[in-house]
Amino acid sequence: MPISFKSLSYIYNKGMPYAHKALDDINLDIKEGIITAIIGETGSGKSTLVEHLNALLLPDEGSLQILDYNIVAGQKQKFLKPLRKDVGLVFQFSEYQLFEETVLKDVAFGPLNFGVFPDEALKMAAEALKLVNIDESYFNRSPLEISGGQKRRVAIAGIIACDPKIIVLDEPTAGLDPHGAKEIIDLFVNLNKTLHKTIIIVSHDNEMVYNYCDETVVLSHGKIRYHGPTFDLFNNKELLKELDLLEPQIVTFRNMLMENGFKLSDKARTLDTIAEEIGRQLK
Repeated sequence: MPISFKSLSYIYNKGMPYAHKALDDINLDIKEGIITAIIGETGSGKSTLVEHLNALLLPDEGSLQILDYNIVAGQKQKFLKPLRKDVGLVFQFSEYQLFEETVLKDVAFGPLNFGVFPDEALKMAAEALKLVNIDESYFNRSPLEISGGQKRRVAIAGIIACDPKIIVLDEPTAGLDPHGAKEIIDLFVNLNKTLHKTIIIVSHDNEMVYNYCDETVVLSHGKIRYHGPTFDLFNNKELLKELDLLEPQIVTFRNMLMENGFKLSDKARTLDTIAEEIGRQLK
């Protein structure tokens, strides 16, 4: 079942003189089992959109169907806790939310909050920490005593430990160096491919979006401007200009090669696959 927004609108400071309609009549279906990016200029409504996915925000108009949950504007919601277990939201700079005395206890907090017995919660926490490449030697250390990149991974492990069906990431690579950012994204690609988690990523990084995301949603002033395959978006110069989006460097390189006589298929999207196709043509 897709994630489905139906005529959904959200208004900050509703009824006040400075009310602002952050989302305006959103109609959007996000597929399960793929990686979807949400992009757009600052203030376009990206974070507001994804905060509806686990009911941190509730619609002022319209409705949202997510998994087996139906959220309708004006109706009292009775299932927020199970929804928030099924939809894990990783905030930007999520490491600032670490608070327990040890890394292991911090990651176990989520499962405990959802009713898991303590021994099982600690086991789930340990498995999640290993999944994000945190060594056991860190389990009993204070989360305040580890590096920034490790804190980010511990915070993400806290979401993974709850075993959500959908993982929503708000600028997951913000503040990380290129190596750390790649490690984080590779982690979620692996969760998508091996555990079939639905991944939704809010990002300003068009290079990352192009390289990793199956589909992309473009928001502007609270409205959907594009939703479709990521490859089609970034290989349409007229559409990029219309949406005021920068072309990823790999796309610029690919276009330059094609303008100089090389033939590249749609499968040639990365440096490795482009090199393979060029190599065959040169032979």
